Amino acid sequence: MGIPLVHSVYSKYHLVLQGKNWSDAQTYCQARYTDLAIVKSNDEMVRLQNEAQIQNFSSGAWIGLYNDINSWRWSMGNVPVGFTGWYSGLPNNGGGDNTTGNPGYVRGPSSVTWLAAQAYCRKYYTDLVSINDAKENSIVIGMTSGWTWIGLYRDGWKWIDKTTFSTISWASGKPDNALWHENCGYLNNGQAVDALCSDMMPFFCYSGVTGEQQILRVKVQSTQDVNDPAVMTAILAKIKELSDNAMAQNITVSWRARSDGKLTCWSVWIE
Repeated sequence: MGIPLVHSVYSKYHLVLQGKNWSDAQTYCQARYTDLAIVKSNDEMVRLQNEAQIQNFSSGAWIGLYNDINSWRWSMGNVPVGFTGWYSGLPNNGGGDNTTGNPGYVRGPSSVTWLAAQAYCRKYYTDLVSINDAKENSIVIGMTSGWTWIGLYRDGWKWIDKTTFSTISWASGKPDNALWHENCGYLNNGQAVDALCSDMMPFFCYSGVTGEQQILRVKVQSTQDVNDPAVMTAILAKIKELSDNAMAQNITVSWRARSDGKLTCWSVWIE
């Protein structure tokens, strides 16, 4: 029985071993490929990691992840901020949080998180307060003193196509904005880390490829650990060599691990 082909568009990843800041890396990727790498599924992560293994790369590299510091919105209606009366030096995302605050029309419980304050206001009133002009701002300021939450928040970390960042897990304790203004993301050991956008490091680009996916199931027997990265790379290279000799098309080979951790399934992409 023949092996089925699935027609689809997928991301092909390219590791560039040049040290660039995040912005220059994006410019490079946009000029030569599509953009900095976006990773939205486990299969895409596998293909990106395969690219790193082929080049024997195990350090940090920029991806298309950034902290959208200009995405401030009001909780009520999820509308963009119009009136802004920021306190001097703010917003600066000190401490890495995605919310800030000022007075509200009705004082709620003290010493709660922003999310708890939002839930309280939505349960008993309408929402955390929105401030739309200087007059409203003056009224709110006159009703309280000190720090008090308002309905101001921002979307935070996103992919460069503006979609929500969710597939990749953050490294332990990250993002922490430790040096302040750490608004760009890189990948290290399969996890995301925040860093200064001016840092210099290699980077992953991606290009959208229309092709066919062919799934081959291969039983691997070896005296070595087939989950060892060096062994994986050698196996991938051998399958790529065999496939190149058998097919006229350009192909990309990637592996997928079964849930029990045994390496049994290989995905072959035929462009």
